[in-house]
Amino acid sequence: MSTIRNWYVVYTKPNTEKKFAEQVSRIKSGCEVFLPLVIEKKQWSDRIKSIAKPLFKSYVFIYVDDFEYHHIKRLSGFVDYIKFNGKPSVVSSTEIAKIKTVMSSGYQYEPVPSRLAIGSSVEITVGALKGYQGKLIARKNGSVFVIEIEGLDQSLMISVPSDLLQLKEAS
Repeated sequence: MSTIRNWYVVYTKPNTEKKFAEQVSRIKSGCEVFLPLVIEKKQWSDRIKSIAKPLFKSYVFIYVDDFEYHHIKRLSGFVDYIKFNGKPSVVSSTEIAKIKTVMSSGYQYEPVPSRLAIGSSVEITVGALKGYQGKLIARKNGSVFVIEIEGLDQSLMISVPSDLLQLKEAS
């Protein structure tokens, strides 16, 4: 009898990703755990130290079957599974492989919230540009957005933190 396993994403308590992943890795039933880490250099007054931090805060990927799926809920640090429309989100093995490939590529990378997708209508919510609306044409990095000015056939590159932008409500 073959066991069907899927990749799921667990949302953990803050700063418990490594401990949670370690607990999952100790389960001897054949499940897998994937915690993508990035090395960040921290400067102290007397030294520089390299610290491994999770690429996606509070997210740990697990490859489990139905029994392990329920067992994982009892581990320390577990909050919930990431869900869409009330069902646990299943991540394909291809997507896991893509993350691993990006991490081993040697290129710089960083996660960017996908709530601001290219083509989305957005509005600046705070500051001098509060209420400014447009369409998200490009994203240069985490804080530089190109917003099309409606009616002018022009675009404006604005450096705004992503948390100051919100998706514009459809009218």
